[in-house]
Amino acid sequence: MGFISFSLEFYKNELQKLETAAVSEETIYRAKQLLKMLDDLLDEGYTELNNKLEEAFLGVSKLRAYIKNNNAEPFSVHKPFQTTDVTYYNRAYELTEAIKELTGKAENSAGICCDAFLQELIDFCKWTGYEADTAYIFLLRDTLLPFIYYQNKGRKDIYPWLLGRKTLAKLTGADNVDDEIRFAIIKALESGKCLSYKDFCGMVLPNIRSVLKKYPQMENQLIELLGEIKKEHIIVVESGCFGTFPMLLMSLDDRVDLRMFTTYPYLLKIYGNKIYSPKYENGRLFETMYSQDLYFRFCDLRDGKFFVEKCNNKQIETYALAEIRAVLQLSQ
Repeated sequence: MGFISFSLEFYKNELQKLETAAVSEETIYRAKQLLKMLDDLLDEGYTELNNKLEEAFLGVSKLRAYIKNNNAEPFSVHKPFQTTDVTYYNRAYELTEAIKELTGKAENSAGICCDAFLQELIDFCKWTGYEADTAYIFLLRDTLLPFIYYQNKGRKDIYPWLLGRKTLAKLTGADNVDDEIRFAIIKALESGKCLSYKDFCGMVLPNIRSVLKKYPQMENQLIELLGEIKKEHIIVVESGCFGTFPMLLMSLDDRVDLRMFTTYPYLLKIYGNKIYSPKYENGRLFETMYSQDLYFRFCDLRDGKFFVEKCNNKQIETYALAEIRAVLQLSQ
C-alpha cells in the first residue's frame, strides 16, 4: 500500500483504456498527461515509479510509443537550470523582508518577462479571489508571484509561508515527513470510498492528525502560526498537486480551506471546485518560474518567522526580477 502500489494500478488501468479505445485527440492528450506525470517525477529526482512501471508492464515505453506512433510530441520538461547546480549566499534573511527587497529591485529593473504563462498565473489569482474576513496563506516557494500580486493590490491578511519538505525536516529532525502525511491521501484514494471532497477530508484529516502526534513540536509550532491569524476563514493557496501541505494545515484548524492551480488527474473529481485548471501539464510551468523555483530556499523557522537564503546566480536573479516586474504591471 502506498504511492507506488496505487500508481502501478492507476497506470495499468489507464494503459488498458488506451489500448482498447479508438485513437482520438482525447486519448493522445491523456497519454501525454500520463507521461508528463512520470517525467516530472524524474525531473525532481524520483526514479522508482518509472522503474517499477517499466519492469511491471513496459509502462513508460508503451506511453512513449503511443505518443510517437500517433505523430505527437510529449509535453516538455526542459529546465535551463537544475536546483542542484544553483548556489546560495550563506546568510539568513527574514522572508517578508527578503520579498520586500526583491520586489523593490524588480520595480527598478530594466527587464520584463514576456512569458505568456504569466497571464495564466494572474487569472489563477483572480479566480482565487479575495473575500471578507478571510486570510490567505501562500505556500512558497511555488506561489511567490501570486503573493506579490496580492501584495501589490494592497490586500491585507496575506501570509507567505515557506512550508515544504525542508521545513518539516527542520521542525521534526526527521526526513520524508511529508511522505508520511501524503500517505494519508494515498490511503484514502486506495480505499475507493471517497466519492466527494467531504468524504475525502473525513478520511484524510484524522489520519494526518495521527501522523502529527509523532511530531508534537511541529504540530505545536504550526498551530501557533495558525493561531496568529485572527480571521474567520483561511485559504491556503498552492500550485498543486497532491494538496499535502494544505491538507496538513486543514487537519490543524477548522477555518482552513484550499485553492490549488492544478492536481493529478485522479484527484480532479475529489478536489472539484478547489482546483483552477485540469491541465496538470501546466503545473510545472507554474512551479518552475525562476523567482519561485530557484531564487529563495528555506533556511530556518524560528520565533514564528521564516528565513531564506538568496541565490547568488546573477542570471537567475535577472530572470526573477523580470518575472516579478511583469506581475507588478499585470496587477495594476
